[in-house]
Amino acid sequence: MVFVAVAVFVVVLAVALVLLASAAIGAFSAMFGGMKRDLGRRRSGAAVTADERPARLVGAADAAGDLADRLRLARARRWTACQDIQQRLEGSRRPDDDGVGDFGVLALDIWAGRPLDDQQISQSTRRHRPGREERAELENMVRDPVGRIAWTTALVADRVSRNPAWGLEFFDLHSVRVDLAGEVTAIARAATRIRDQLAILGDPPDGPLGTDDEVMATYAEKAGLLSTRLDGLVERLEAFASYEQIVARIQQRQEKQAWLDRVSAIDELEHAIDAERDRAEGDRVRNMADESGILASIYLDEIAPLARSLKRDVIPGS
Repeated sequence: MVFVAVAVFVVVLAVALVLLASAAIGAFSAMFGGMKRDLGRRRSGAAVTADERPARLVGAADAAGDLADRLRLARARRWTACQDIQQRLEGSRRPDDDGVGDFGVLALDIWAGRPLDDQQISQSTRRHRPGREERAELENMVRDPVGRIAWTTALVADRVSRNPAWGLEFFDLHSVRVDLAGEVTAIARAATRIRDQLAILGDPPDGPLGTDDEVMATYAEKAGLLSTRLDGLVERLEAFASYEQIVARIQQRQEKQAWLDRVSAIDELEHAIDAERDRAEGDRVRNMADESGILASIYLDEIAPLARSLKRDVIPGS
């Protein structure tokens, strides 16, 4: 019995040792497997991060390049629009006219930040010859892509105000007279505000900020907003330039009607009768000339020699 009990105890102990060893092996296997998987994940994450960082830099550079291209094209369109309007206005400008109108002075004062008064915002057609300092300010304004919009608006207003048709009651009777000074003031002030905000925005960020998605997205949003605002100003300027063309066409019609009224005093029937009388008189004079020629030839060829011979015959006998 003792032998049997010892044998059973040994068997149970062996089974227990086998189970304990199996559990320990399983635990160590699970632990090393987890460590292996964690190491693999770390290596994979490091590889992904290393791949994403250059891709993010390249993506940010591409986005900045696309934004710069869009802004450059928008500036070129606005510059061309202003240039076309100015060339059309310059084509009808007198060669000796190198002054600046009141509306040009108004736009320049707003651009330079000088205070305005009610008397300065007028509708007059006076011409000014700017001094050296004002001339330098004017050149800087015209060279600036934003200032060029305000300056072109002043040129359009100046051309409208100097057109003789602008004094017609037609514009008041039909309520179609535009406030020229108000239009120049509104566009010049808007252009000045946008110029200041563009200075605040500056160039696209570089360095770490240039690779920050939030910073670049904000820059693109603000730059696009200001560019769209400038596009709106140019569209308003183009509409104003179209209004100037309408005023010019009204002036052309006025000149045409005045010419027709002036020449209508010429009576066509009366001149037709006089022309017929002149032709008849011409025919009569022409016939008289022919008759005179015939008579002259008869006199010179026949009568004159006979008269001379008769005169000779009469003198000796007397």
